[in-house]
Amino acid sequence: MKFELIRLPEDEIPEPDVELDVLDEMPADQKLALPVESVDAIYVFGEVNLNSRLLNFLAQKRIPVHFFNYYGNHTGTFLPHAEQLSGDLVLRQSAVFTDPARRMHICRRLLAATIHNLHAVVGYYARKKPELEEAAAEISRYEPQLESATTPDELMGIEGTVRRLYYRCWPLWLGSPAAGFKRSYHPPETPLNATVSFINALLYTACVSELYRTALYPGISYLHTPQTRRYSLALDLVEPFKPILADRLVFRLWNQRVIGDKDFLADTNGFILTDAARKKILAEWDSVLRETLKVKSLNRSVSYRQLLRLDCYKLVNHLLEDRDYNPYRMEY
Repeated sequence: MKFELIRLPEDEIPEPDVELDVLDEMPADQKLALPVESVDAIYVFGEVNLNSRLLNFLAQKRIPVHFFNYYGNHTGTFLPHAEQLSGDLVLRQSAVFTDPARRMHICRRLLAATIHNLHAVVGYYARKKPELEEAAAEISRYEPQLESATTPDELMGIEGTVRRLYYRCWPLWLGSPAAGFKRSYHPPETPLNATVSFINALLYTACVSELYRTALYPGISYLHTPQTRRYSLALDLVEPFKPILADRLVFRLWNQRVIGDKDFLADTNGFILTDAARKKILAEWDSVLRETLKVKSLNRSVSYRQLLRLDCYKLVNHLLEDRDYNPYRMEY
């Protein structure tokens, strides 16, 4: 199917949250007008043909394009010229990376928020399943241990221990799909692992899109070692959001039977999602990013997408103005 991006007059532009369910019912040769003003990013799955005219247009409108391969893995992103360029901020990012004390401060804050949010998710389910209360209490005991770690690797070791405790809880609220659950990546060895990997990739690309709209350089990270083929700062910043956005969506999809074993194909490279399952997950993911919540510190409601961007700006303020850095913590 070929799509043509058309700029519509303002009085013809639909609201951004209009659901275009008609896509599945349209003839393949029919063109669809997509109001560019409401497009935040484009996600490409499968084989498509792009020309320089389209990429130039998307660059002009500052719309990133994220590409995924057959297995649902993110393979690359087309980023237009940065909206904001700041050599000073890049130098500050580099200086903090080479300063062990300041780097560790950022790492500790990131993982403290992550452990807090993991504890919050388990605590939420413990209200209905009291047998989870012990696990919630054990997870909470690890946050103070972050202060005694002396390297990012030691911090990641503590976080890995907490994750294992966290994953042991999954069978209690997901049942048989999570029996004996253990994270596997390349390849995902179970349908549940394939779901988690796919949604984590969506969260990562959402963070890349928000980083693009700040002056942060995405290749300089603190918790994860800077990498040559990934925007490693996005890997840092999504850690506190994985339990809140990615994992809770996984639970809802499986508990409500939006997806199930029939939505996966066994492959020599593990399990992969069918195209129909990806469409369902993408629709749910879009709803998650649009969902709003009241943030007490701001005294207003923001969407989860805006919350990701706000966490990017928290890091900017810390690097430039030495403000206290506190990644988002779920209120419960």
